[in-house]
Amino acid sequence: MKLKEIKNQWNKEKDYYKTQELGSGVHSFVRACLESEELFHIKEGSLSTKLETRKNEYIHENKAQLKRRADFVVYINSDIVIPLEAERYENIEAGKEQLFNYQRDFDKQYGILTDGFTWRFYNNNILVKEFNLDQIFEKTDLFIEFWKEYIKPEFYYLSFFEPPKQNYLFEEEHTLPVEQNRQMFFDDITKLIRSFKNKLQIEGYFNNSDVGQNEKKAIEITYAYIIQFILYKTLVDNEFGNFNAEFDERVKIIHEDLKNRHYKEILGIIDGISSEISKNVYHPFAKEQEFIQLKLIDLYQRLRNNLSDISPWLDIFVFIKKYNFSNVQNDIFGYIYENYLKELYTEEKRGQYFTDPAVVNFMLQQVGFTPEEIIRRYQTDKDSISVIDPACGSGTFLYSSVNQLIRAFGTQNEENSKKIEEIVSNNIFGLDIEEFPLYLAEMNIIMRMLPLIVSEKYNNPIDKKIKVFLTKDSIAEFRDTGLANTIHDIKRTNNQDGLFKELNLGYSSFVREESDLEEMKQSLEERPKIPRRRFDYVIGNPPYIGYNECSKQNVLIFKLIKKHEASLNDIYGVNLHSIPNKPKRYRPNPNLYAFFIALGIALLKDNGKLCYIIPQTILTAGDLDVVRYHLAKYTTIEKIITFNGKMFIGRGLKQNKPVPTSSLIIVLSKKMPSGLNQVEVTNYKDSNDAISDVLKTILDKGNDKKVERKTIIQNKLVQNVVNWNFIKQSDEIIKFHEEYNRRTEDIAIYYEHILAELKFRSKFYFDSGYSIDERNILKEKPDHEYYYYPKLDSKFWTIKKYRGFWPNVRYGESELTIKLRQANQGYNLLDSEYKIIWSYANPDKFYFTNLPVVWARNQFCAIGSKNKEEIFYLFALLNSPIINTILTFKLKSKQEKNLLLSITGIKEFVRVPKIVEQNQNIKYEIVERVKEMLALEEKTLSDFVDLSNMAIQKFDKVMIENDLLILEKGRDRYKFVISENKKLIENIIKEKNHKLITDGEDQKVTLSELKYLPIIDYEKQQELKNYIDDLVFALYFNINIENLGLDYSKEIKTECSKNQYYKLVTSQKMPK
Repeated sequence: MKLKEIKNQWNKEKDYYKTQELGSGVHSFVRACLESEELFHIKEGSLSTKLETRKNEYIHENKAQLKRRADFVVYINSDIVIPLEAERYENIEAGKEQLFNYQRDFDKQYGILTDGFTWRFYNNNILVKEFNLDQIFEKTDLFIEFWKEYIKPEFYYLSFFEPPKQNYLFEEEHTLPVEQNRQMFFDDITKLIRSFKNKLQIEGYFNNSDVGQNEKKAIEITYAYIIQFILYKTLVDNEFGNFNAEFDERVKIIHEDLKNRHYKEILGIIDGISSEISKNVYHPFAKEQEFIQLKLIDLYQRLRNNLSDISPWLDIFVFIKKYNFSNVQNDIFGYIYENYLKELYTEEKRGQYFTDPAVVNFMLQQVGFTPEEIIRRYQTDKDSISVIDPACGSGTFLYSSVNQLIRAFGTQNEENSKKIEEIVSNNIFGLDIEEFPLYLAEMNIIMRMLPLIVSEKYNNPIDKKIKVFLTKDSIAEFRDTGLANTIHDIKRTNNQDGLFKELNLGYSSFVREESDLEEMKQSLEERPKIPRRRFDYVIGNPPYIGYNECSKQNVLIFKLIKKHEASLNDIYGVNLHSIPNKPKRYRPNPNLYAFFIALGIALLKDNGKLCYIIPQTILTAGDLDVVRYHLAKYTTIEKIITFNGKMFIGRGLKQNKPVPTSSLIIVLSKKMPSGLNQVEVTNYKDSNDAISDVLKTILDKGNDKKVERKTIIQNKLVQNVVNWNFIKQSDEIIKFHEEYNRRTEDIAIYYEHILAELKFRSKFYFDSGYSIDERNILKEKPDHEYYYYPKLDSKFWTIKKYRGFWPNVRYGESELTIKLRQANQGYNLLDSEYKIIWSYANPDKFYFTNLPVVWARNQFCAIGSKNKEEIFYLFALLNSPIINTILTFKLKSKQEKNLLLSITGIKEFVRVPKIVEQNQNIKYEIVERVKEMLALEEKTLSDFVDLSNMAIQKFDKVMIENDLLILEKGRDRYKFVISENKKLIENIIKEKNHKLITDGEDQKVTLSELKYLPIIDYEKQQELKNYIDDLVFALYFNINIENLGLDYSKEIKTECSKNQYYKLVTSQKMPK
């Protein structure tokens, strides 16, 4: 189509193009422009053509948007590929974000956006030039010249380095502020790092046979290399010293070299940035970059004078030139770290969550690390403001701590700047198990200190290395130091020098030196030449990883425990195994964050303060009773702040899912508590508010209904080490619990065998499963004695389903041998005739069974006995609203994914009514009604219809007519009387027929299937359950019941509802 024809088509159809995009709409006009010999002169290509053979062609897909593809893709060649997004006329803005997505998805630098009239040309998300049709028609030569230059390979780079006044491509020189364009920034840096790494094939320079480790190291090296450029550009954009002018000079030289095709010389200009940072900002930087340079120097030597050879370095420079880093707030490298972790640890459970800077600043305020307090302490004792984060990651807590120090010491002159640098060097410490995050932490701290380092009047580079240290696990490292004795700095009497060799790091690092950690370890000893011994503040967000996962990942302290070279009963003076006088019969599984609590307390000086944000499982987990005991007994707890909301949300790419954990902040001092110490408790109840709003509301200290504030005497925490969930509960719930305790007795009357024999003439076995591998479950019944492997189904109260079978093999080394676990009471549970069974994780109800059953480990828990009546009674208690309320309040946090109910949980929290002569009849009635309720699940059709005289085994159809059961076989019909529950049976038969149809069967019905068809009256069962629940309530709260029986259920409910706690317990969600 000639230009004149295109112009005529536009004038004729432009109104139509306002409403129509596809087909004969704007897309047809764009196609005409692309194919015109007087404009783009590009032919249409085939969708099936291979990329490497495409040249000066475009493809167009009618269903492109459904496939998340651009409307058109223009191929100048296999390297220059341009996505083109076409929108309806006057609707061009709607396509901008889509175009950027296509560029990002397909890693394309170019992009065209048009509505037919306006044509926008982009490089790397930046608008290069905009034309409208009038300009194209009037100054076609200028447009053609632009197009030819735009698609030259070198012109992509020239356009970014062209001096502003000479740049006829970019209509104005502008950069994107990082703070306003964070998502684009992280998209770009992730793409850049992947591209740089792949182009240079960096992982090939590592000799590790582990491909995954090579990939990880390659990404680390690439990130570390690129970060120096971000730091450099920050100096430029904030106009520190002469960096701005020097940057402009670099850009100018690069532009000249590009024009003259002196490509190899460009590398020297770009590579000089490292030495600039080392010289002017951070002297240790040169040594850190040395490792990187050694890895890249071989690449330099092999480069030829080709644009493609230096494009990876030019891409870095284009990236930093695109963004403006002036006045960047918070730890920008922390955001990069999140992307790094996402990419490197997709298969591992790292337990590392990223703390919002607002939360970090809030925690520093709560622990008293504020400018005012810092100055006060410093004036009294210069060695009283040290901070350590023992799991610092990319240094969010350290960055904010440095910020507080800088704010505290005020004015920035050369003398004061040197003083603050010295204070930071002596007082800010971090530990982590990964070296690259430590590098980011270091860069974060330097970024915050830039105003102290460089100014127009002075240059004050940092000489000493920032004190962030690489560790194996941050727990085991200090066992060979004075920390091994904790309470009140007891002098060490036994030097475990033998452990030193095992704790040597033994690595080659581009960030850390092996001697770094040793320096810190020595500073923890009582040596006169070393100034530091422990810290004034320990603050952080320790990793949350389960015990078994830590063992699986071979975390060092767990390896030492396995080898009996370390013990759970002494982790820096904290017994993580058992509370004194209450030894656990099994090996507990404390979460890794419990170890960090022990380490944190050990790292503190006397009277030092610890502030952690940790999961609310600290309040409820059975195996963390030891931590609760130690904190309540040996530290002074100042504050506990709980949040119902999810506090950790990924801040980087594709990490917008909240972490499913309820959190709390705890503040404590390392000193013995006074008998009257009051703990400030703050509970924020709304789970939907933004983090910033939550913290602001708490700090305002007003009477907001979302915040509950109270004080609790610490001694009460000592008395209730079994569970601290009560600190979050209302006065009504606390009073209910106190009344529950007062009116009941310990369930030990059942599990203590001597008591149980005296009281019930039976033993009761509270136990979990056995050591078997469920992967070996048999699908067929064995020939000899066997057990069912149960499958819990919430439709029933008894065990009706099973996964398979397991032979009764108790001796030998067969894979089917049922072996005892550490806590098992022999095979007594297995041999118990009657059992109550529940799921360890998220139990929906407690089930009864008299089947022989077996299961693996603590998948399920159970109570077993030969005493059927007492098992029925316990079944009623455990399934009652009262016990449901107790267990929910004790063990469940609002945002926690799981409620875990172990045998210990039952023993600790379930109490039983006191049975005396006056209420014995209620207990007896409960047992009888439980029998009746469970018996309903044993009913089959044979109990209501006599099919004993029927010989025919298969039927075509089954139905109900005139209260009769009809079986059809061909033309014959057989009628049977239904003795009772006719409506219930009719509904079940209808459901049965519907299932036969939907399952696609031939609808043949067998006689045996009909005989054993379950006929369960769920309405009657629920009626009985409600009646039993009210009787249980009457027992617990000593309510006088004159008449018993289902006929009196309404009167009994009325009497129960007069009790002040009846509404509370019946409002809880109950199983049905």
